[in-house]
Amino acid sequence: MGKQPTQGQKKTKDQIAKAASQRSKQTKKKWTKGRAKDKLNNAVYLDQSSYKQIETQLPKMGSLITVSTVSDKFKVNGSLARRCIRHFAKSGLLVPAGDQNSKQYIFTVNAQVVAAQKAAAAAAAADKPQTQKKAPAKK
Repeated sequence: MGKQPTQGQKKTKDQIAKAASQRSKQTKKKWTKGRAKDKLNNAVYLDQSSYKQIETQLPKMGSLITVSTVSDKFKVNGSLARRCIRHFAKSGLLVPAGDQNSKQYIFTVNAQVVAAQKAAAAAAAADKPQTQKKAPAKK
């Protein structure tokens, strides 16, 4: 309301007008605008290169694989991440971690399959003959 006059005194019209003009000059509280979240531009289709990337990087993700971690890492939308998790779970690359819920997929990497893949890759590298580069012939 403002400062009340001490007892026995009355404000003059000039004082009242001055107080009213000062009130209108004060800045009003501005409400902060809510921070807008950046819109994600996640892929809704998988092409062959992104499938290969997911296939190679998924076993390296660690012990916790969920829809949100797959979606964040590979920039795909949630439904595509769920499909990828289901696909790799059927192929045996992922195994469920604990009891499963229909709303939240929690998986971990199947260590046996990953070890078998590494062994197969090492065997393929050992079988492949090493080609040596020949030195350029001197003239």
